[in-house]
Amino acid sequence: MKTAVDANNNLRPRKNNRIYTRASSSFSGVSAAFHVLVFLILILLGTIFQAAIAGNDENQELLGLLSLLDSQTALATKSRMNADYIPGMATILYGKNLLVRGARTVWEALGLVPGISLGMEFTGERQVLSRGVGHGYASGNIKILLNGVSLNSTLLATANPVLNMPIEQIARIEVIRGPGSSVHGEYAYAGIVNVITKSDEHNLYAYGESESHQGAGGQWSWRDEQNDLGVSLNLAGLKGDGHDVAVEEDAWHHVGRPELSNAPGPSNETREYQGLFFDVNWGNLFASAKLLDDAYGDHFGINHFLPPPDDRLASRQVYRALSIGGNRPLSNTLEGKIRFEFLEHERNRDRLYTNPADFITPFPIFMDSTYEEFRYSLSTDLYWQPNAKHNALFSLEAGKTRIQDAGWTWPELPYRLPANWIDTDMHRNTFALVAQDQYRVSDELTFTGTLRYDDYSDVNNSFSPRMAAVWRIHPERILKFQFARAFRPPTFYELQNPGNGKLKPSAVNTVEFGYILKKPDWRGSLILFHSDLIDPIVFDGIDFDGYINGQDARLQGFEFEYQQRLGQTLKLDANLSYVNARFRFSGDKLPGGTDWLTNLELLWKPFLDWSTVLQLQYVGDRNRSSLDARSHLSSYTTMDLTISYLHPTPGLRLYLGVKNLTDEEIRYPQQLTTNFEGETFLPYPHDYPRPGRRWWLSLSYDL
Repeated sequence: MKTAVDANNNLRPRKNNRIYTRASSSFSGVSAAFHVLVFLILILLGTIFQAAIAGNDENQELLGLLSLLDSQTALATKSRMNADYIPGMATILYGKNLLVRGARTVWEALGLVPGISLGMEFTGERQVLSRGVGHGYASGNIKILLNGVSLNSTLLATANPVLNMPIEQIARIEVIRGPGSSVHGEYAYAGIVNVITKSDEHNLYAYGESESHQGAGGQWSWRDEQNDLGVSLNLAGLKGDGHDVAVEEDAWHHVGRPELSNAPGPSNETREYQGLFFDVNWGNLFASAKLLDDAYGDHFGINHFLPPPDDRLASRQVYRALSIGGNRPLSNTLEGKIRFEFLEHERNRDRLYTNPADFITPFPIFMDSTYEEFRYSLSTDLYWQPNAKHNALFSLEAGKTRIQDAGWTWPELPYRLPANWIDTDMHRNTFALVAQDQYRVSDELTFTGTLRYDDYSDVNNSFSPRMAAVWRIHPERILKFQFARAFRPPTFYELQNPGNGKLKPSAVNTVEFGYILKKPDWRGSLILFHSDLIDPIVFDGIDFDGYINGQDARLQGFEFEYQQRLGQTLKLDANLSYVNARFRFSGDKLPGGTDWLTNLELLWKPFLDWSTVLQLQYVGDRNRSSLDARSHLSSYTTMDLTISYLHPTPGLRLYLGVKNLTDEEIRYPQQLTTNFEGETFLPYPHDYPRPGRRWWLSLSYDL
């Protein structure tokens, strides 16, 4: 059995043949139907209860949890607007509402957004798939911002620590599905996520999840109105052994060597997290510092070999970011903003389990590695409003990324390897220009045109145009159209491992039609989209030699959102998504994603201080790679129940919830990335199992 070492610290083969092993997967239609029936009965009972108690508290107001909010965002255009009037569709999730709904991390919260599904890499990296795009090995396709600062690493284009942030630290999460490169540049390919932390609260809190982890944190802020000076601090930490998720078999069972396996046994999902955010605002000047330290176990093993159950923190990612800048009016029609950002990203492995005893050596093999990159960027924005019809933006951005360190050691390996696992001479210089005009033809009709040019020192350059129109047909009805192009350059890791020549940036062209209908007690929105993926960057699934520009793909579908307030105590929030994502020439579906997604929330607030939320989520059959001859991974339906006590004045806040109330079996599709030369096997025939029913509790006190 011959192996080689790849640049992501894997022992892997140089060649591979197709996978023909089949494994059956079952779908319990009766179970899904039962869940839906129970949920509909609960809706009916809730309606009866609210009718019975209506009028009992005549002074009860429609609080924020029950209101249908008109939210604002600057994510789409860099100018703050009502989210209903921006090009494309935005979803804004508020931290307090997310706690009431039972979301525990940013990653979990994103699963509530229409068109977005969740996944996982074999070593525990979180994945976010937008409209079926995002399932891949060591790669990211969504721009992730933290308080407006991009944290996508140039190594992998991911930002796992942001996804693992606890909701207790979050003020709101802004999400745009589809392309966003015309404003935000690289990696705004399948979507944009901006996580905004709390900065104006005074509280202490503690939280925990059954048989998993516990944590605590707090927020503090101070304001001097006379000198226009504000300071805020937001910090949190958690630690625990993680969930005890049982794994039946791993790769060794399918190469005829089960005696080498640690399976059956638990996946290593131990966790440790620290997050600190410090902000200062003085007049038109601002400065912020961010620290994210996220460590976790190696879950299912980097080579598809289940690690030993020793609760090691095998991987650690650290982000340190500093931002300073300011904005200033330059004239009656012109305003300028300048920002300097520094980002340090560390990605380290500590005794990462790679191979068992009696495979290469008589003892298990572990590996240590380090990676550190620095990124510096400078951006300037000019906002020009010559008259009431035009609102123009001109931006200039320049950046530099370099690798500081990328070493590794293999204490148990009997032969020598290169000192570095990636070329430390790689670097990237970028320069970008953006021009945008929002032209208001009338009070009802606005056109937006945007053009961005990105120049790269190491890969091809990219143009990202956008043309959009928003027509306010009536105060209650809005019609939208948008054409946009986005791009994703190859990452450092992909450039280190090209499969068949020079990699090109991938692009996506998208056309969207949207419609919003608003009434006093309900609102709905529908978006139809068509996207063409051009030269997508994928891992070579035939020869497993590296990354290539794969065949073009086409996405078509819709996303529907609906909210309704039922009297003074009930609120319904639902969304339904469909996407048909296929490679253009083969007709195969994009792997990892699903055609259908549904979220349904019922919030019942019988008393001023108390609320109960039942959250139902349906995830359809997940698509497999064309190399995997098994049937699709079966759909699942989950229910989460959360009871909340929110004191109307500063004081105690309590959230008690149960995740996966019906103990549904949940599995994420495995990734096919490596194999052994001359042998066929399924690394994890039962995919990646996730936790069943579990309890959680969050307590906070407003100071």
